[in-house]
Amino acid sequence: MSELPGYVGYPWVGDNSLEFYRDPVHFMEKRIQDYSSRIFQARFINRPTVFVGSAEAVKKLLNEKTQHFDMGYKALWQGLYGENVLFSDGTEAIALRALLIPLFNREAVSGYQNTVERICDRTLQSIPAGKPVKVYELLKQMSTEISMGLFLDIEREADNSLGPHVSQLMTQHWHGIISMPANLKLPTWGGNWESGYSKAQEAKDELLQIIRDRIGKNKHNNVLGLMKTAGFRSEDEIYWHLLLFVSALVPKAFSSLFTSFTLQLAGPSKASMRQKALEDETFLEHILLEVQRLWPPFIGGRRLVRQEFTLAGYRIPKEHGLMYVTHTAHRDPQIFPEPHSFKPERWSTCNAGHEGYLCAFGGGPRRCVGTQLVQLVLKHVTKYLLRNFHWEVTQAEIPPYKWLPVSRPTVEDQVIFTPRDSSGEEVEMGVEVAETSL
Repeated sequence: MSELPGYVGYPWVGDNSLEFYRDPVHFMEKRIQDYSSRIFQARFINRPTVFVGSAEAVKKLLNEKTQHFDMGYKALWQGLYGENVLFSDGTEAIALRALLIPLFNREAVSGYQNTVERICDRTLQSIPAGKPVKVYELLKQMSTEISMGLFLDIEREADNSLGPHVSQLMTQHWHGIISMPANLKLPTWGGNWESGYSKAQEAKDELLQIIRDRIGKNKHNNVLGLMKTAGFRSEDEIYWHLLLFVSALVPKAFSSLFTSFTLQLAGPSKASMRQKALEDETFLEHILLEVQRLWPPFIGGRRLVRQEFTLAGYRIPKEHGLMYVTHTAHRDPQIFPEPHSFKPERWSTCNAGHEGYLCAFGGGPRRCVGTQLVQLVLKHVTKYLLRNFHWEVTQAEIPPYKWLPVSRPTVEDQVIFTPRDSSGEEVEMGVEVAETSL
């Protein structure tokens, strides 16, 4: 058994958290090169932590080693999200997942399809032809409306005043994740100053009240109705889970993937790829797998080791933190040849059957319960875009990404959509506008 490479330093003075948060991709690449290992240790959040960037090791970790660790988010986020499946472990996690899975299996998701398609189509039909669009913001707003429609039974057309207010609360609540976890309210000359975390707590309380009101008024066989009859131990458990589902985290993850898809398939050079994806659903699925591989919305996952175990020949000590880094594992050349290249065809050739190495939505028994819903939304939006538009980007190259807390381009890349006519060709005026804009 080998000792872990790397150095955990001393408490506080040896902490590497700031370096990781500034650029997690560079943090991983530098140490992998220095240690000649995709598994190493460092001090993170002032705790000795094992970093895992091996695709094989991450797969084994998520599928075979879950009994050795606890989820690592409880101390960071539970104050904002309460008791839910994200923070549970052991038998409690198993019980909660058993209640949630029927709400998100294939049959249940098919019942949500009309709502998803109605909200998506309303937004996508409003895309202005031939004009630059901030695609991330557009798709984030659409994803926010999907969350409100599915989990709160709120739609923009029917709830004109409530929808924008809930959207604003979701954003305010989200800002607590990226704020210091301290409730501070201080008097100033101009009034009172509140910390971002304090404002997030206020948004949480108001969102919980709205959730209670919506459940009380709900008469439909939708997510709210199914939650009431799922068998949760208390109404509070229902409220906490719905708060998690309407978190801005979900829309940001969707818009991250949509934006990466749009940027990667933009321009005349990708016209044949777009056409093939439109005609061949399997090829579209492979494109979406490759988008998730190269640009996962979340950088990885954190765990706390409660029982010593062995991973890839290394001893993982008890009480250590553990961080698997999705971006790094997805670009492991041992599993993915030409790991930095966008190659959808890999999923029918060298990586056929390797979907289990992707962990954009976790893996194993703790895999995201909403995976079927994610696939429904991804496929509907991407098919709509392929069927109705060609598109260009206003920048020559895809800008670099920022990776925390959710990945997205560092610069708001603007996209020019050109409608397709009935024959699948670009509308002439749209082509002229796009060409002159570029």
